[in-house]
Order: sequence, then C-alpha cells, then structure tokens
Amino acid sequence: MLKKVLLILLASVTLLAAKTIDTIDIKGFDADKLKPLIGINVGDKYSSSKVQKAKMIIKQALGSAGYQKSSVTSKTSDKGKTVGVTFNVAKGNKVTVTKINFIGNKQVASSDLSSKLVNKEAEFMGWFPGRNSGTANVPQLKYDAMRVQDEYFKRGYLDAKVNKPVMKVDPKTSDATITYRIKEGKQYKISKVQLSMGKIVGLERKDAWEMLSLKKGDIFDVSNLRKDIKNVTIKLGDLGYAYAKVVPAFRKNDRKRNMSVQYKIIPGARVIIGDVVIKGNKKTKDRVVRRYVDLAPGDIYNYTTIKESKKSLSRTGYFEKVVITPKKATSKKVNLEVDVKEAKTGAFTLSGGYGSADGWMVGGSVGDKNIFGTGIEGKASIDYSKVTQSYGISFTEPRLLDSKYSLSAGIFKKEHDYSDRDAYQNLAYKKKDELGGYLSLGRQFTNNIYASIGYSYRSVEYDDINTSYAGYAPGDYDNYIKSSIIASLVYDNTDDYYTPREGIYARIGFEYAGLGSAPAGKRLAEFTRYDLKLAGYYGMREQIDYDLIFRAKVRASYIDHDVGKYVPVAERLFLGGASRGVRGFKSGTISPKTGGFRTGGFRSYVLSAEASIPLSEASKMRLTFFADYGQIGVNSFDVTQKSVGAQVEWKSPFGPINLIFAKAIDPDEIHGNTASFEFNIGGKF
Repeated sequence: MLKKVLLILLASVTLLAAKTIDTIDIKGFDADKLKPLIGINVGDKYSSSKVQKAKMIIKQALGSAGYQKSSVTSKTSDKGKTVGVTFNVAKGNKVTVTKINFIGNKQVASSDLSSKLVNKEAEFMGWFPGRNSGTANVPQLKYDAMRVQDEYFKRGYLDAKVNKPVMKVDPKTSDATITYRIKEGKQYKISKVQLSMGKIVGLERKDAWEMLSLKKGDIFDVSNLRKDIKNVTIKLGDLGYAYAKVVPAFRKNDRKRNMSVQYKIIPGARVIIGDVVIKGNKKTKDRVVRRYVDLAPGDIYNYTTIKESKKSLSRTGYFEKVVITPKKATSKKVNLEVDVKEAKTGAFTLSGGYGSADGWMVGGSVGDKNIFGTGIEGKASIDYSKVTQSYGISFTEPRLLDSKYSLSAGIFKKEHDYSDRDAYQNLAYKKKDELGGYLSLGRQFTNNIYASIGYSYRSVEYDDINTSYAGYAPGDYDNYIKSSIIASLVYDNTDDYYTPREGIYARIGFEYAGLGSAPAGKRLAEFTRYDLKLAGYYGMREQIDYDLIFRAKVRASYIDHDVGKYVPVAERLFLGGASRGVRGFKSGTISPKTGGFRTGGFRSYVLSAEASIPLSEASKMRLTFFADYGQIGVNSFDVTQKSVGAQVEWKSPFGPINLIFAKAIDPDEIHGNTASFEFNIGGKF
C-alpha cells in the first residue's frame, strides 16, 4: 500500500514538473517586494525544489525586514497544461531595536561601534530618509558581531573577542535590546613588513613596494592590509595574471605587542582571452554587445578593462543588468561570459490637455534607444495646439559600421501663431516660424572619453511685430539665421545610464555661430557659446547597506560676442525648470529684463545637490530630495533664484518619468515665475 502511494506521489510530481507556471500569487505581504527575490517567474518550468527555495528566500526577506516567527506555506493548483503557485505568508510581529549595549569596551567608544552596525537603535523620526527606524534585521546579527570585531582590528586590537550578540524581545511591545560582550586585548604595532615575490613580467619590486600602505612602526590596521592585497591583485590582473594571489603571513609578539607582516605574491600563469560568449540578449544583436567589450580572443587578460567594459555596457541604456564573468578554459586561457538582461528601450507617448493660453493641445512621440537591436537611436515627435505646431525627427548611430565613430542628425519645424489668443496680447510679436537641423560626427577615444563636431542650422522668422510694446528694442525680433559649428568633449565613467551610483559625468560644449552670410531680409546671428555640465555620483550601499545615492551637479553657460554682433533674444540664456536648471520655476522664465520684457542673459550657472532613495525596487521608483541655486545675468550675475523640493523618478514602461514638487526660496518674482509642480519624460543629467 505504501509503495502504491509513493508511486502516485512520484507520478504527480513528475507530471507537474513537465508543466509551466502561469501564475504566482503571494498573500499576506507586499507581493511587489517579494516577487523579484524568489527566483521563480511566470513561464518557468514547475519544480518543487524551486518552490521550497522560494519559501526559504521569503522567510529570510521577512527576517531582514524585522518580522520574527514568520511562516510561509505554498499551494500548487494544477490547471491542466499549466500550474499556479500561491505562497501564504504569516509575517509575525515586527521587532524594533530600542537599545544597544556594549559591555567591556574601554578603548573604542560605543558610538564608533554602533555606527558600523546594520541593527541600530531607533532614532526620533526614524521614518524620515537618513534617519534610522530601528527595524531589526536578525540575519545580520552575526555579521554585526563581526563588524564590531573588525573595528577593533582596524585599531590594532588583534586579540579582541566579541561574543555572539544577545537580543531580548519584549513580547508585549516587540521592542528589542541587543547586548555585545567584548574582550579588547592588547594593541599591536607593525615591527616589520616584508615582500616575497619572484620575477613577474610587468611588475618591478619597487613598484610593488609603493603600492603597500602598511608601514613599520604604524599601528596595525586590517583595512590597510585588505587594501594592499586588493591593489596588488588588481595590478597583477591588469598584467594578465587572472589567477594571482597575494597571501599575507603574520608573526605576532605578545610580549612586545608588535607583529611582522609578509606579503607573498603568487602570480600564477599569465592568461589570454579564449572566447567572448554573449548571453541573455534576445533583442540586441551580439555584435552590438561585443563592441562595448574591449577585450577580444587572443588579448591578454585585463581586470580593469573588464570592469570598464561592464560600465560601458551599462551606460548604453540597453540593459537592466550586466555581468561579465571570467570562466577558466585552460591554465593559460579564460573565456569571458557576458550575461545581460535587456531593458525596455522603446518609448511611445501620447499627451493632451487644455490650457487657458494655448487652448486644446495634443502631442505624441515614438522613440527607441536600440532600434531592432542595432544600437541605433531614433525619435519622432509631433505637438499640435491652436498656438503651436511642431514636428521633429532625429537619429543617432553610436558606432557607425561598428567603428569608434558615431553619426547624429535631426530636423525640426515649429510654427507659432498667437494672433487669436488674448493670453499672449502682451507679446511683441504675433507669429514666429522656426526651421532647423543638425549633423554631427563623433568619435570614442577611450571607454570614458568621447568627442564630436558638427554643423547646426536654424532659421527664425517673426511676423506682426508690435514696435510700441514696452519691452521692444530695435533688432530684438529681426528675422535671422544661425549657421554654426558645434562641438563637444565628454568624459563619462558612471556605472549606469539612468541611475548612476558611482562616477563622474563631464561635458564641455562649444558653438561658434556666424558661418556664411544671411539671405536678403534676414540677419546673421554671430556669437560664441560655451557650456559646461558636471555631475558626480556616490552610492552608499556598501557603507550603510542601503541604496542611498548622493549627487552633485553643476551646469554653466557663457555667450561671448563682440560689440555690434547680433545675438537674438531666442539664442540667449534663460533658466527655470528641470531642463534649464532651478526647479520650482517655470521653464525659461528666470531672466534679466529690459523694459519689463525677458531679454535673456549672457552668463549663467546652476548648482544642485541631491539625495536619492528607493521607493519601490519592483516598480523601479526612487524619491530624490534636491536643492538648486542659480544665477544669471548680462555682464554680471544680476538675478539669483533658489529652490528645494523632491521628485519621484520612475523608470516606467513608457520611458523615464519625473514628477517634480518644488518650493522656491525667497523668489525674485520680477525675474522668474514660480511653479510648484513639473512633470517630464526622458532625459538625464
């Protein structure tokens, strides 16, 4: 009888294993937070072991979120050709750490030790970003003990012992007290540093010595030891020694309270790249992935080049995730496995609305950063209202014929007619038509440096000009053309296109307007413009185990022109809004004025500081707090505006969307119109 039951169970499991999972439900907890973690997706083949592993992952996640005595059960529903899986979660009580005690620490302050812990005491307003909520993360407790011990090792207390922490939870309040018992021991200094290495191609002994930070007479610091091992290993990796090891040996003298350190360098064989294997790309062509990997079969292995190749692939915006793994092929050869997870690169938008100034408005755009997986970026857009009709199309081939060269081009046409709109009765003109385009050729010089040069053309015509308007000045609204050389130099070593967590982005732009001559009835714009964009990104995940990102940004512009040269108002500088800088103001409204009319500036800059935290990893949403400070003027910085606020950043299926809520600080209302809310799609800086 038992044998028959076992055979039936085995047959049932075998039958289910042949089926795919069509639904995954999680009840009792936030499914959006758990589904990305469990390792099962709709469309996968059913496996009981996968379900058991998912249950374990859910319990660990609940423990990390502070829930104790949680339980997870699963239920499988056979739907014929498919299987549905349901997880029922009983999350238990959420534990909050209210007190941490250190017993036995005399040489290291409790505040220095507690600052390194994952489990920290709850702080006032702990729900606020940057404050600590005190939520217990029990799986991290044993690692917290190691973190405390590591703080002693950094200070030379090599005999320090930290017992397993004891957490006591009040069953009524779920408040917890954690106690650490510490035996500090003696502090040690370094008596001698030795280096053992044979002949290594590309690495001289004196160069190896210069990479070492542990010095005779210093207090021993384990963090410097780790840094020495890492630096030497990376250097060897850059020389082709993929299997290099740096082994430290110690001799401790308890009586003299010192120790000697010997680094033994074992380089192993110098290896070459055997093959580059591309995985995970369903849309993007292999050749597109491969051209961002700067190592090819036959090349000497290089650790830094692999790291920079990963960044280059991440900066394209084609992929959500990039992993490059060296796989040993032979003792002298490794294969590079490039595993990518593709991102949604296409965007299709439709918009519409009604404004008292413009009446009914409709618009739309379609674009893709990676058309048909070729890496070519293209976009077409159209906007229509009673006042404005605009059309545009552009494309960029970032690697022309798989070379280091790029090609970009675009054309646009805009028509404005304010004749029948009372809201624009104070404008100095009633009609304005624009037509323009550009063509640019670029080149990638290194993984991080890119330059381009091109030509830009713009023709602008005004009609029905009111010369009696108070803001009118002769020449402000002459028909003109702008014929110019455009150039840029970019440095970018950031690690992601949409959400960088480390690195610097810098761009210097140059435009010289005044090529050729203007046709009859038009003037030629003549000026030189310089632009600077600079951004730095610093993620704190490694330091505080939380995805906090700090950003610092600068943008500055300067227009140089000789006396008598024509600089149309439309070509001058204006601030305001996310695209131009200083959020909390309407786009382009921050400007010097002449006769009550915004006439633009010739110099400007904006400084921004930002702190970004995750809102929902499953939905790819972040919350960013910011402060902006900007100045603009003609011969000096005459106008100053500043603001603070927050923006929701959502990497949506339709493209990046930002919802911006800002508050102008002591606004100069004469030289800028405030706006508490702004919304935009796409773009980054």
